Amino acid sequence: MIPSVSRQIAFVQYDDQSSSMTVQYHTGFKASYTNVKQDEYLLIFSSVNRYDSLMRLTENRYMEGQTPTK
Repeated sequence: MIPSVSRQIAFVQYDDQSSSMTVQYHTGFKASYTNVKQDEYLLIFSSVNRYDSLMRLTENRYMEGQTPTK
């Protein structure tokens, strides 16, 4: 898990069993991305600017979003 990626993003989590990545926003919104390679996730983890690296990875991928439950 990558904690506190930005002011908007609480954390990014990777599931190596399903090759999926979840982005948890501070608002409660969750975005899930499928078919993410572990190497791609690790690039975010090791990046100096994690937010920009995450945006580059996700900008062309389909997002399965969930609105926050209240």
